[in-house]
Amino acid sequence: MSTEQTGARRPPRLTRGQRVSVAAVVVLAVAVAGALVLAAGTAETRSIWDTSSARAWPPSAGHTSCTSVQIYSGNDESPYNRVADVLRRRLAAAPEHFTVYVKETSGSTDNIYHLDGPDPSRCALAIAQLNTTVDATMGVNQFSPGNGGHAVTNLATLGPVHQDLLHVIVRDRPLDPGDRPVNRLADLCDRTVAAGEPDSGTRQIGDVLLRVGLPRCSPSINGSGLNEGLRALVTGKVDAVIWAGAPATAQIHAMIVAGARLRMLDLSDQLAAITQDWNTFYGGRSRYFPGAVFGLGSLDHNDYPGIRAVRTITIPNALIARTDTDPALVRRATAELYRNQGEYITDLWGTNPAHHKIPDALSIYEGPLFCYIPLHRAAEDYYRERFGRVPRCGAN
Repeated sequence: MSTEQTGARRPPRLTRGQRVSVAAVVVLAVAVAGALVLAAGTAETRSIWDTSSARAWPPSAGHTSCTSVQIYSGNDESPYNRVADVLRRRLAAAPEHFTVYVKETSGSTDNIYHLDGPDPSRCALAIAQLNTTVDATMGVNQFSPGNGGHAVTNLATLGPVHQDLLHVIVRDRPLDPGDRPVNRLADLCDRTVAAGEPDSGTRQIGDVLLRVGLPRCSPSINGSGLNEGLRALVTGKVDAVIWAGAPATAQIHAMIVAGARLRMLDLSDQLAAITQDWNTFYGGRSRYFPGAVFGLGSLDHNDYPGIRAVRTITIPNALIARTDTDPALVRRATAELYRNQGEYITDLWGTNPAHHKIPDALSIYEGPLFCYIPLHRAAEDYYRERFGRVPRCGAN
């Protein structure tokens, strides 16, 4: 008995040409499917790691209790204010729709004291020099009770911002025959120096510079800020102005463009003494982290028209907050601190960012200052998501 079923006929055999066509279609389909899978994988990778979009991170900022956010920066038109204004615009445009105010202050010390307050400080950020922030947590120098200050603890970083460069500005030409030229720091031994407002980071590093750079003399200290100090310099009321800020600082640039004959002192020979002063002061304390705190940078005619190139000392800054600052605000601010840093660079340095840059996020791993001031727990999320780890010594 035959097992062949009459209702099921074998299909006709394909010709050689037909078989070739079918094989080509199959190969093409497999290739298209593979490309789609690869593209999906690439898109998935981008969605995880690409932080160029404000929507990419944080994936869930969470509920925020901050209806009003304050960013404490510095003097009007200072580099700090420029950075703060970019951050203000970004936070205002974020999904949380923060209402943000940039608060003008006298500088880093003032900014840090503004964080040392009641509940509204949980909705506040500040830009401050990191060496000044370390002094605050230790209650030393300007923060010492003996100097009328007090320690400010429970501070944390969100990440590094631009570096300040230490300026010592003098007249390029004498005002009269009795006006002795100032060619090096030692020439200020018995002169008058505008060393910055008492609550500024400029004053903190200026005090150190004059102490270690002029160990056997005491120049007369004028407590003027940058604007008043520059006016006093060109009229002969002071012989030098100390300023710590990112070049080109607008007020200095404008004064030179208006015709003031100014010059910067080369301070590269002071780096070793300032570093030794830091290590001596903090080296005997229980929380001491060895390593380079300050570095070398340069100022030239690209920063300020007509000035001669000099080398000088760099001072790192950071965006800081309290350890109990609103986590949603911290996550969003950290993301916006690093997204498209070109906007910060343009606001700080215009079309000439040649040898100035915002530190890369990975610089959080470098140097001892971030060990003294730990990374905020809510900011850790960014570093873990972006780099797969958090700083070795900066996590609180």
